Amino acid sequence: MGYTHGKMWNDKNIEEQIRKVTKELNITRMPSNSEIIKITGNHCLSNAIAKSGGFKHWSTILNLEIKKSETGLGKKYERICGNILKEKGYKVEQMSVKHPYDLLVNGCVKIDVKASNRFKYSNSGFCYTFNLEKINPTCDLYVCFCINEIEVEKVLIIPSKFLKISQLSIGNKSEYDKFINQWEYVKQYDEFYKAIK
Repeated sequence: MGYTHGKMWNDKNIEEQIRKVTKELNITRMPSNSEIIKITGNHCLSNAIAKSGGFKHWSTILNLEIKKSETGLGKKYERICGNILKEKGYKVEQMSVKHPYDLLVNGCVKIDVKASNRFKYSNSGFCYTFNLEKINPTCDLYVCFCINEIEVEKVLIIPSKFLKISQLSIGNKSEYDKFINQWEYVKQYDEFYKAIK
C-alpha cells in the first residue's frame, strides 16, 4: 500500500491500529480523524486510512458505526452550503451518499463539502483537519468549513486541482487562506461547463 513516516501500511496493520485506538478510547465505533490524531500524536494512521478507501470504507469493513456527530456535522454543512449557493441564485441538488461528491450545482458543477471542528495540538497551536479520502478528486470544488467552538471561522472554496492530497490541515494562518470566500469559482466552473457545446 505505501509508507507513511517510515512505516509500511497494509490492511492488516491499519485494522490493528484502528482497533488499538478504539481500545485506548474505550469506544465501540469508528474513531474520528481528530481522535486518531489525539491518540497517535500524528496523521500517519489517518493518512493510511484515507489512502486505502477512507473512514466510511474502514467503518464498513470493521463493522463500526461512524461517530454520529461527525456524520451529522457533515450533513449539516452540506445543507448550509446548499443554502448559501441557492441564495446566490444557483440550482442545487444534494446527492446520495453513494455519490463521490455532495452537491451538484446547476446540473454540472460537482462540490464536495467538508467541515472540521478546531483541533488543538499544542498550548498555542490549533488546526482544522479535513479527510479528503482520495488523492485524485472526483469533484470540481471543495468547500471547507472551519468551525471554532462558537461559529464558522472561515470558509474556503478550493478548486480540486490544487488538492492532490488525501488529508488537508488548515492552521490559523494558512497558504490556503487565499481561497477564503472565493465563491466566484462556482461561477467560473458553471460558465466553463455551459460554454462546452
